Amino acid sequence: MHKEIIQLLNEKRLKEAFTQIKESANTLNNWELKSQVETQQTTYEYMLQYMAMGTQDPQRETIYNQLLCKGYELADKTYFLKDWEKAYGYFADKFRKFSQTPPHSFKEIGFMLEAAKHTSATPQNTEEEEAQKLQCYTLHKNTVDELFNKIWVSTQWSEEDYQEARELLLSPSMATNDKAVMMSAVTLNLLQLFDSRKFLLLLTAYQQTQEPAVTQRALTGIALATYFQTDRIKLYPELVSALKLMEDDPTALKQLHDIQIIFLLSRETEKIDKKMREEIIPKMMRNPNLRNSESKVIEIEDIEDLNPEWQKDMEQINSHIRELGELQMEGADTYMTAFSQLKTFPFFQEAAHWFYLFSMKVPDLYQIFKDKEFNEKSLFGLMINSQMFCDSDKFSFCLAMQSLPHDQQTFMRSHMKGEELIPKELETSENPEEQKINAIQRQYIHNLYRFYKLWRFKQEMQDIFREKLDFWNNTLLCPLILKRTYHNQIAGYLFSKGYMQEAAELYESLAQQDPANAETWQKLGFAYQKNKLYDKAVKAYVQADALKANHLWTLKHLAQCHKLSGNYSQAAFCFQKVLEFDPDNLHILMQTGQCLAALKNYPEAIKVFYKVEFLETHPEKARRAIGWCNFMSGKYEEAVRMYEKLLALENPQANDWLNSGHVYLAMGNIPQALIHYRKAETACKSDEEFISQFLADKDALTAQGLSESQVYLMADILRQK
Repeated sequence: MHKEIIQLLNEKRLKEAFTQIKESANTLNNWELKSQVETQQTTYEYMLQYMAMGTQDPQRETIYNQLLCKGYELADKTYFLKDWEKAYGYFADKFRKFSQTPPHSFKEIGFMLEAAKHTSATPQNTEEEEAQKLQCYTLHKNTVDELFNKIWVSTQWSEEDYQEARELLLSPSMATNDKAVMMSAVTLNLLQLFDSRKFLLLLTAYQQTQEPAVTQRALTGIALATYFQTDRIKLYPELVSALKLMEDDPTALKQLHDIQIIFLLSRETEKIDKKMREEIIPKMMRNPNLRNSESKVIEIEDIEDLNPEWQKDMEQINSHIRELGELQMEGADTYMTAFSQLKTFPFFQEAAHWFYLFSMKVPDLYQIFKDKEFNEKSLFGLMINSQMFCDSDKFSFCLAMQSLPHDQQTFMRSHMKGEELIPKELETSENPEEQKINAIQRQYIHNLYRFYKLWRFKQEMQDIFREKLDFWNNTLLCPLILKRTYHNQIAGYLFSKGYMQEAAELYESLAQQDPANAETWQKLGFAYQKNKLYDKAVKAYVQADALKANHLWTLKHLAQCHKLSGNYSQAAFCFQKVLEFDPDNLHILMQTGQCLAALKNYPEAIKVFYKVEFLETHPEKARRAIGWCNFMSGKYEEAVRMYEKLLALENPQANDWLNSGHVYLAMGNIPQALIHYRKAETACKSDEEFISQFLADKDALTAQGLSESQVYLMADILRQK
């Protein structure tokens, strides 16, 4: 019914929509919701009556828009309540718990957070002091968890709710972690049920708080909520205006651009994870020598004793690791695989804990490490202080420590060359503050990714990372994401990662904005070419050539697209222009000869192929082309001589036997043709596969004067054993 109601509201059929909302609300045992629906329905009925009476009302347009917004809100709220009232799972349990026993108000939560900072009395000894600390940390954790769940499972806020939440957020005594967790809860709630006041709280957090961990979570939430809830936001002019104001804020634009890139990098996480699980780890497990650091300095004479396949594996692993290192330098999430198995600790049962900023004051860690010291230069110290690892993974690492033997724990906390095991921090900017903010953004989005992919109850949620997260394709976010130079940077990123369809769309608009930029047309042409849109690619390359004439790269690709689209005449022309600048380019010579052969200009094609044969160290490809062109030209003796050279090789190709058989068949030497055909047949998986290959050349054989009946007769002879 929800979809039908939304459709009615989209069509501005408010009377019918309110009727259906009321019917749906009546199935719920929620008097407050029923009252809200009846109030809006009555207001709308009065509006219709006044309109029918001809009464003039200067506020009519404003009230109508408010009623429309209320219609969407009540439809969403009714659906939300019905959906979770009888559902099973973590979220449903929290929802029902707070429905039956309302949580503390935001003001009360503020008092509880303040109380958690103070011990009740002066401790008499160290043991009592530790117990009081643990008590405070536990109270704080429980309060933050309640705050998170209170927001996450809530329906739309009242104005009083919003003002209390805003006051709590802006309270100078509220800890950064608590504000950050609060922003995550607001974001998760908005992705399920739109609430204009919660969206307004994100805007407030971004504009009026100072802590980067809070502002960047708020901005990420703004981007995600706008992306997934565009239609709802458009109903509120004040929210649209607030987003539009960001267009004049260079800091916000830069930060949104960086967030967009990190979300795009999250597309690579699954690929990295797959490569680690299917390629790197199995190879390392298969051969223990690959895990031995000493293998780097094996003496040269000892290499002979190693299995050559191991050496190949080592080279492949080194190649993969270099590739992962490059991705890591870009900010890609390369640690998902390493920490994915460490999310089963009880700490990760609570949804809120996936969004905690890392701290040793969390009770789960405090109880483990309260009496243990660690060296900042140790592996442990470097790990928990590194910006390379997200908060969730740091918690995993520390919780996993307790399962290690005591001596190993001590070793990891003591001074050691941890710098060699922990990668250096990313240096993405000359501006340290920008670099710090980018690290915070990256850590938070990695936290989000793990929550959606690894949380025990993840199946209860719509995985946002299954979506493209292409913010530039959102009407509200596009002016922010593609502002100024960021348009070209996003296009360039997509281009570099092989997302050619999306890159093409962005280069299309860039070409419209700046039609005199040859490089844009080149990249647009290449993106089209990769998408096999050869006609479009040709047009783009022609534009590039007009702006930057006789550019070799453009000419080569233009020729290639002409060839792939079957326009061999233009392809040959372009390839020959390339040869004017690079006359001995073997690849271009072969391409030129192929186009001439396709145009049945065999004499010119043969000249080109002979040049390749002369210049090429391994001229087999050129000889095959020469043999075929001589065959198609009726120069059978010359064709035979060329095929004899090919058949004299140690491992002649089956196609060489087939084509030489064609030559003998055209010469009327049937016995010799059969010998060659039989040789070709032995290389095929089945007789029918060979016959299919033979008949594929029917047109070439009939062009040499054989009748169709002769071709089919030969096919039947070949079927005989």
